[in-house]
Amino acid sequence: MNKLEKANEYIKKNKEKVTNRPYFHFTPEVGWMNDPNGFTFYQGEYHLFYQYYPYDVVWNDMHWGHATTNNFIHWNYQPVAMANDKIYDANGCFSGSAIEKDGKLYLMYTGHIDPNLGFDRDETQIIEQQCVAFSEDGIEFEKYLNNPVIGDKELPEGYMICDFRDPKVIEVNGVYYCVLAVRNEQRRGEIIMFKSNNLLDWTFHSSIYQTHLEENTLLECPDLFRIDDKDVLIFSVMPCDPEFKEEVIQNTIYVIGEMDYEKGIFHAENRGLLDYGYTFYAPQSTEGKNGERLLIGWMHRWHQTTPPKEYGFNGMMSLPRQLSIEGEKLIQQPFIDKEKYFKPSIKEERVQLGGEETFEIKNKDVGYLHISVPTSNTKRFSVELNKNEAKSTCIEVDVENNRISFSSDYGSKDRINISDFSNEKEDMTLEFLMDLHSIELFINSGEKVVSFTSYDQDKGKNISIHGREQVELKQIIYGEFRSG
Repeated sequence: MNKLEKANEYIKKNKEKVTNRPYFHFTPEVGWMNDPNGFTFYQGEYHLFYQYYPYDVVWNDMHWGHATTNNFIHWNYQPVAMANDKIYDANGCFSGSAIEKDGKLYLMYTGHIDPNLGFDRDETQIIEQQCVAFSEDGIEFEKYLNNPVIGDKELPEGYMICDFRDPKVIEVNGVYYCVLAVRNEQRRGEIIMFKSNNLLDWTFHSSIYQTHLEENTLLECPDLFRIDDKDVLIFSVMPCDPEFKEEVIQNTIYVIGEMDYEKGIFHAENRGLLDYGYTFYAPQSTEGKNGERLLIGWMHRWHQTTPPKEYGFNGMMSLPRQLSIEGEKLIQQPFIDKEKYFKPSIKEERVQLGGEETFEIKNKDVGYLHISVPTSNTKRFSVELNKNEAKSTCIEVDVENNRISFSSDYGSKDRINISDFSNEKEDMTLEFLMDLHSIELFINSGEKVVSFTSYDQDKGKNISIHGREQVELKQIIYGEFRSG
């Protein structure tokens, strides 16, 4: 039995043991999951691949898991797409992307070699190279006979092959381009670009984004795409070395600008934070069925509280987000049919709350909550989710001073502060998508987004809205989740 057959056989025998899945966030069939890979629309379905280790709820030899969907609520698990069964990917099929060419689905991924995997890191023995697999049906994949397609011969001097990964492939005017994360000789992160006419023969093109030495960062999982008349570069940030782990927060950045593909130059214009929470990392985008730009990310944080082992799984994906650009900002909105999957059970208009008065919603911990308030006569209020007698997740809103703070008695208990959101609109809106282990908050229709995860088993089931001063809540809508 080969490694691919072994993985699929193990899943078949153990998948029924998994419990406590979230209601509408994607989780692996069994075992560990991290980065989304190969997110694409192919042959009438959305395909999501992901970093996967089916045998345990901790990270180990990376396979590529695979699932398909038409609505991002109901998923069909597909057989594992790839296992680390070749010399060039012996210690992991690391992250990558998918693209269609001549009716076939091509996967481009990082083959990882590290004989000390799981023990002390020895950079002199680590090799990361880019490899290709392809499929006629999008289900069964064959690795290219002449892998790797981008290795030490193609990587210019000045870069370290021990940190050279996460290929994202795009096609522009008949030419294929690949952006990759790499560490340079100064041990800092860069994003570099290769080009090809056939997805198999690649040449180095340019370095399109560099970090400063004093930033002490390494960049991962780059993505490059166009929305309207602007190009957007996305990457995830991590400390370049362990000594900087206390000063560099793992998060995801977007940069809006112009990409000159002929010259290989990215002209950056505006930069922002994709998600203000600490549990959103390594997102990947694709062009949707109708030309939308969609994004999905890994809702997890390294070294954070994890699910109880008896749950049988570890890792969730965010809801898909539709991206757009307004002015200098990247806007994100949940890309699911809220009207279909969240049935309104509470709808209140013009709720007046004096100082310390509350509006209570009992026995509601999974669903959709929408709150809108006029910015002209509202100063401060707060929302408590998963509330019981002693604990809650609290969102404090200071409309007057453009500040929101997000804190929780569950999970990692980090305090998240958000500022500089627009208070010039007539109404401020908060949209909460609450699942069994997570909250996603969209502020002002996606101007700012916060992701939060917690696997605590003692979370409360109530919602409480507090008036800190005289407050008028223009509208409160609560929708209960229904599977369709």
